[in-house]
Amino acid sequence: MDSKNIEMKGLNFVPIGGCSGVGMNLYAYIHDDQWILVDMGMGFDGNFGRELIVPSPEALIKNKSKIKALFITHSHEDHIGAIPYLWPMIECPVYARPFAVEMIREKLQQFDLEKEVPLIRALPHSKIEIGHFTVEFISVAHSTPESSALAIATPAGVVFHSGDWRIDDDPVLGAKTDEETIKKYGDAGVMALACDSTNAFRSVKYGSERDVRKNLVDLVKKHGKNRILITCFASNLARLESCYYAAKESGRELLIVGRSLKKIERVAKSSGYFTKIPAFLDEKKAHTLPSTKVLMVCTGSQGELNSALSKISNGLHKTVQLQENDLVIFSSRVIPGNEKSVLEIQNALTEKGIDIITDVDYEIHASGHPSQEELEHLYSLVKPNILIPIHGERIHLRKHAEIAREYGIKDTPILKDGEVINLSSSGYEVTRTLAVGTLAVDGQRLIPANGQVYRQRETLSSCGVVSVCIKCSKGSVRLQDMTSIGVFEKSETVEMEDIRNDAASEIKLSLEGILNGRSPDVHRIKSLAEKLIGTVFLNARGKKPAVMVHVME
Repeated sequence: MDSKNIEMKGLNFVPIGGCSGVGMNLYAYIHDDQWILVDMGMGFDGNFGRELIVPSPEALIKNKSKIKALFITHSHEDHIGAIPYLWPMIECPVYARPFAVEMIREKLQQFDLEKEVPLIRALPHSKIEIGHFTVEFISVAHSTPESSALAIATPAGVVFHSGDWRIDDDPVLGAKTDEETIKKYGDAGVMALACDSTNAFRSVKYGSERDVRKNLVDLVKKHGKNRILITCFASNLARLESCYYAAKESGRELLIVGRSLKKIERVAKSSGYFTKIPAFLDEKKAHTLPSTKVLMVCTGSQGELNSALSKISNGLHKTVQLQENDLVIFSSRVIPGNEKSVLEIQNALTEKGIDIITDVDYEIHASGHPSQEELEHLYSLVKPNILIPIHGERIHLRKHAEIAREYGIKDTPILKDGEVINLSSSGYEVTRTLAVGTLAVDGQRLIPANGQVYRQRETLSSCGVVSVCIKCSKGSVRLQDMTSIGVFEKSETVEMEDIRNDAASEIKLSLEGILNGRSPDVHRIKSLAEKLIGTVFLNARGKKPAVMVHVME
């Protein structure tokens, strides 16, 4: 159902993105037709040509005048990455913690938007009153600094939006989860909890980030030979800091590889972090140091196509080359959906004789997301009447709902992106569905992820393209020229000539009859020729390439 001109009474919640897969987090809370948004993230798509995707803003554009503010829980790309693309379509104030503000500002500079977007800094326990909403930022532990849950108070009741979180009693950087404040809300009464589902299948929680630091230091000290490279999430400041101490205690120099890490270092220092750490060395210094004195950190732990690690594994990086017996440490876990691309990188490294250590071999990663044990602990603090699983693949949301029901929470709606749920003290009701979808970032524009452009590119990629020139006049049609890309091998000259002759015969026999001495109908000839030539290739090769026809009169 379309959202235009439909008022939403009471308290409503709708995921614009975030309930159909990991990434693209964008949620709307609506009370008596006033809207606030939580997060505006991008996703990562492994399909051909669609590396970056964002939620379609159609529903937001239709309700632009009703949107009062955008609240950001933390600085990860799947929560802020879509802001430069979507914010210009809605133009509202943006509230975020200081580190997230600086990360957003860095992104906006690339789009010349840093002076356009009103970025407002929020602090823990800040209560922002806007329209029918009062929103409080509450500190939670996560793998990037200053992450927050949001307590969203409305006349209908309170919703607790968890953001990305975990329970870490001993973080090396950043605050612990503020259980005391969360419990106060729970004791006062919380209508619904919208909660992170990413680790719903993990029964026990990960160790602390301090355990990871100790293990990384020990691991680097043990490996005394050759270069060591650690790959991790760029925004995990605590992990980068741990890499520095691993280098320092093993007598190595820490070098950072990749633009995103350079940006993170710059933002971290401007935000008051890394105050006791000297500037990281540039990757170009790798060739000036003995191999036993080098510890590099790079991006690409999720197998991203153009990441530093992807280029290094394929020998395509301009300055960093690894050799046999070097070591690559994956201080991360694989996000669901990235398994194949990560395995391809690991295979490429292994072929070169490079040693690999992952979190399966050694406790060198602590997730920033809650296990079943942590989820149940949060339920005990919040005491929600309704549990709304968010942030995960469909399988994660379903598992999360199952955990909540077994805990004793009766109402656990599993929403799809676009489904509007009305919340009240008596329960919930799915009332309508807004128009949502996915757009792909294509250079400097957004286009439908499943639109004509990508369908055509997929055809070109899988079947190639044939271009033909047809010459026609009254009563005569003939194939003048035919070229192709991605169809024939160089050695297939005979096969190419045979198919060309078949195409020429089909065009002459089938098209001359429709002229019957009349002037040619160029559009009709072009359409029929595309079908004829496609059929010739399908019969001869078993594949139908994209066909481009040019008609000469």
